[in-house]
Amino acid sequence: MRGDEMTVQAAGGVGLKVKNLSVMFGQVRAVRSVAMSVGPGEIVAIFGANGSGKTTFLKAIAGLVPVSSGRITWRGEDITAMPPHERVARGVHYVSERARVALRMTVRENLDVGGYLRTSGQRKTSRDRVYGLFPVLSEKSAAPAGILSGGERQMLVIGRALMGNPSLFLFDEPFLGLAHEIRDRILSVIEGEIKGKATILLAEHDVEAVCRVLDRYCIFLNGEMIHQGGRSEAADGGRLRAVFRKFYQIGRNENAGGGGT
Repeated sequence: MRGDEMTVQAAGGVGLKVKNLSVMFGQVRAVRSVAMSVGPGEIVAIFGANGSGKTTFLKAIAGLVPVSSGRITWRGEDITAMPPHERVARGVHYVSERARVALRMTVRENLDVGGYLRTSGQRKTSRDRVYGLFPVLSEKSAAPAGILSGGERQMLVIGRALMGNPSLFLFDEPFLGLAHEIRDRILSVIEGEIKGKATILLAEHDVEAVCRVLDRYCIFLNGEMIHQGGRSEAADGGRLRAVFRKFYQIGRNENAGGGGT
C-alpha cells in the first residue's frame, strides 16, 4: 500500500489539509506523498516505529523542515511556504519530547515565553490555567527550570505551548521516557482540556497509551501512510497493537530500503 493511495479524511469542517506531501533529505525521501485531512477539534494519532517518517511529517506541517512537494493548508489558508513563527501566530504549535526549556530562566519566565504574542492580561489568564492543570509548576514558579525533573520539564513544555492558545497541536512523542503517572496526567489534560477545543496530531509509538483520547489513527512506515482506522478499532489497545504489528510487517516487506525520521 502506497502513501499516495491513503488519505485520512476529516469528520467535517475546515481544519488541516495536507495534499501529497513529500520531504527529501538529499537523495532520501523521508515522507512520501502523504495526504491527510483533519477536522476542527479532532485527534488523529500517527503510529510508527522510529524512522517511519512521523516526526518529519509533523515538522513539515510546523515549518521546521522544507517541503519538497505537496501542499499544506490550515483553516483554508495555504501555509506550505510560511515561516514557522507565522504558523505559530496562526495557532500552529509543535510540541516535542525533545523540546528544550531555558534552564536558567524561572518556570514562570519559560511559560511567559510561550505567550509572547499575547497581552499581559491574556498571559496571566493562561498562566493561571496552566498552574491549575500542572500544580507542580505553580509550586516551582519562581525556581529555575533547571531544577525540574524530566517529567516536570515535559509539563512545562506543554504548559508553554498552552500559553499561546494553540488551535493546532503537533505532539511528537510527548510521553517518551515519562513515568506512567506523569504520562497519565498529561493524557488527562489532553482529554479534558484540549480535546474538542483544538485540532491535534499526535505522533506516538506506544499504541495503547493514547487509545483513550484519539478519534482516528494512521500508521506510517518508511515515510508512507500504510493504514488508517477509526476509534472503534482503536478502543481495544491490544487489538490496535496487533493491527500495528500486522501492517508494520506487511509494509516492511513491501517497502524495504526506504525510510524517514
